[in-house]
Amino acid sequence: MITEYRTFLNPKKVYLPLTDVDSKIAKVLVEKEDRVLVGQIIAYKYNGQIKTPILSTVSGTVVGFADKIDRYSKNVDHIIIENDMLNETTELKNYRKLGAKSQPRNFVHNVTTYEGIISTAQVRNKLRDLGIDKVAVDGLYTPLKFSATTKHIVINAIFTNEPFISTDYETIIHHAEAIADGICLLGIAASTESLTVIVDKFMPAEALEELGKAIVDKNIDLVTIDVKRVKAWDYKVIKKLVKKDLSFNLLDDGVVYTTINAALMTHNAIRKGLPVTSRQVAITGDGLNINAVYDVRIGTPFTDLVNDLEGYHEVENMNLHIGSFLSGIQLDSDDFSITQTIDTINVSEYREVEEDVCIKCGDCNDICPAGILPQNIMDAELRNVNLRIVDLDTHLCVECGLCTYVCPSKINVLEWVRRAKRRVG
Repeated sequence: MITEYRTFLNPKKVYLPLTDVDSKIAKVLVEKEDRVLVGQIIAYKYNGQIKTPILSTVSGTVVGFADKIDRYSKNVDHIIIENDMLNETTELKNYRKLGAKSQPRNFVHNVTTYEGIISTAQVRNKLRDLGIDKVAVDGLYTPLKFSATTKHIVINAIFTNEPFISTDYETIIHHAEAIADGICLLGIAASTESLTVIVDKFMPAEALEELGKAIVDKNIDLVTIDVKRVKAWDYKVIKKLVKKDLSFNLLDDGVVYTTINAALMTHNAIRKGLPVTSRQVAITGDGLNINAVYDVRIGTPFTDLVNDLEGYHEVENMNLHIGSFLSGIQLDSDDFSITQTIDTINVSEYREVEEDVCIKCGDCNDICPAGILPQNIMDAELRNVNLRIVDLDTHLCVECGLCTYVCPSKINVLEWVRRAKRRVG
């Protein structure tokens, strides 16, 4: 249970991964003993012809490189920077609003700045230059990638870790205006006026009031859902927007789907010229002495946060999970650092749940938001029937994890469907 809100913005060292699950190649721009500033580009990582900058999150000295696991449990090279605690930053251009000048309704593309009108190219370039791409990676979430086919911006203002943990409400209460502005800026980047925020009908009244006041007259649609019924509501909302079955990658459907934190990061990047140096992370579970939500410096070793939380409980076996409980990643080690894609970490005592045989109840088929048949796909995978796997439209699975969540036999149905997808490519 979350009992505290904490900050951890001054680690002694930060460890920044040079590659990730998509970008396998990196070009390092600094050497050992070089001094760097907050926001300085220290490397580029490459995914084909696309390069993404890696920025220093502290000012200090490069002290070396190390092979460590990342949030995907892969061994990758990390650059190590010793923090001088001075927080000196590079000089970055921003685009501030002019005084009290307001925007007319239904006109989100051209936001007035002190330099005139901010353009689609300016927003896209700034997000690219500051390395703001992936903020959330589980489930349906997409990178902040925009193209001529982008038609909708959808923001999840509900759960960081559906359907159990929410950490966004405090962020909404304190930063509603900045979040609303960030959503409009994402609309500019996409050249679209279709801006949608999904909210919980049971969310705290203060958060809903602050968000409502912030988005009024900004042409942002508010969609209210009942999160007490686990029904893949985000899928249903987005499907209604695009008016067709969704692809595994929503970018193919012209949708950028992200979080409140991404909107806030966008505001800070465009209006203040701030790179993403910290983010909100919920750290929970009965394996820890204290559960808390952190504003934490990116690159901070997770073990530093564990020490700040007074360590682990004395239990024989631990289970460490990053991201959504339904579709996140389990790690075998706590030797990783915080990245901008980590929003929740759960450390709990391992409790083995024995799987029973499938009873053909159909619950997984009924709940599947993509309208496919997970139980049938699992059966086809068990029998190695490739043609059947293809005929069942396995490729439409969005890996939300709801099939596993509802299974009364405690079978990891999602993993079987994933295997089937890999089998047929």
